[in-house]
Amino acid sequence: MKKQYENTEFDNPLKKLNSDLLWNKTKKQGLKSRILIDIENLKSNERNNYSIISAENVSTLNKRGTFYKRISFAIIVCLIIVSTLIFTPALAVIQEVYDKIFSSEHIDDNGVRTALNQGYGQALDQTFYDKEYDITVHFEMVMMDDKETKLLLTYQSEKTNLKNYHLDIFEGDTSINLIAGNERKKLKNVGWGSRYYDSKENKVAEAESFESLKEYEGQDIRLEIENLTIYDDTGTSTAHTIWPLSFKLDKSAISKRKTVDLESNFSFEGETYKIKKVEFSALETRIVVTGSDTKLQTDESGMQYRIMSKLEHKFLNARKIDKKYGYIVDDKKSGVFLRSAGEKADPIFSKGEVEGEKDEYIMIFAPVKDPQDCILEVGDDIKIPLTK
Repeated sequence: MKKQYENTEFDNPLKKLNSDLLWNKTKKQGLKSRILIDIENLKSNERNNYSIISAENVSTLNKRGTFYKRISFAIIVCLIIVSTLIFTPALAVIQEVYDKIFSSEHIDDNGVRTALNQGYGQALDQTFYDKEYDITVHFEMVMMDDKETKLLLTYQSEKTNLKNYHLDIFEGDTSINLIAGNERKKLKNVGWGSRYYDSKENKVAEAESFESLKEYEGQDIRLEIENLTIYDDTGTSTAHTIWPLSFKLDKSAISKRKTVDLESNFSFEGETYKIKKVEFSALETRIVVTGSDTKLQTDESGMQYRIMSKLEHKFLNARKIDKKYGYIVDDKKSGVFLRSAGEKADPIFSKGEVEGEKDEYIMIFAPVKDPQDCILEVGDDIKIPLTK
């Protein structure tokens, strides 16, 4: 089990969202219809006023100007209201909550934080109540590229202490199943995901990480989160439950990935490495490497196994376990970093278990500011430009 962290100083000024602000689709459509009716009524009234004023021999130019100015102003105001409430992916108040929870350092995946700050993702805004365990689940947002899906959700309880309750699809009893049409499958994890527990609110924020759902764009899909994994002093146990989530996957949830094929070679601590390719997306930057010590090993019985390469040791050297924020970078230690447009892109250590093809080692960093200006820094002396 990966180490989990607790912060008792979590700042959450919006303890409960005003349900009146969380408009569902039906209410939004009703509002739109009422606005359109009001526009038609306004037009009708203005036409009537126009006829009356005409009888009083008022200038035609003035009458037309008054009529169109009023109608134009009304339409502009209504369009602003409609676009704000219907077409905006997330209401401002919801986005503020995202910023406080999932854009904070309490989530130790800086790819999620960066993507949210740049406006990526599809708002879900669905709530499910698990009666058996008295847990209120709020599905916040989904975002993905062609390698990974991030599902952002919170769950809270007044009766069940959630400190040791985890959605662990990496090595726990939790699983996430996808139902799309007649298809049903268990989704594979991508790394560990990111978890934060607020003891004051007895509330958990999870950024679950699993395989990409990009191929289902435009389709109605259903996800079922099955079982919570409980880790405590007595060992591991299971809370048997199913949390359902149904939605239509919108293109706003999906970011594109750009791949640059390279053949950059370098040496480190007596080993030789080759950077095969670099992949850029809104969620991460992946560097795929092969090397003289990244190959699979074979024992006497023919069983294959993998050992940690010297490059991987260096990558993990700067990893620090922080009680508040999980896996973070120890700036006092050297490691492997990415620099783009003069800014450092930190490693995403929560994806440390992501494996590539045979003999490959994958290093994952935060999204970069400029893919055309990237340098891989290994230790203090080795700098490799990641451009052709």
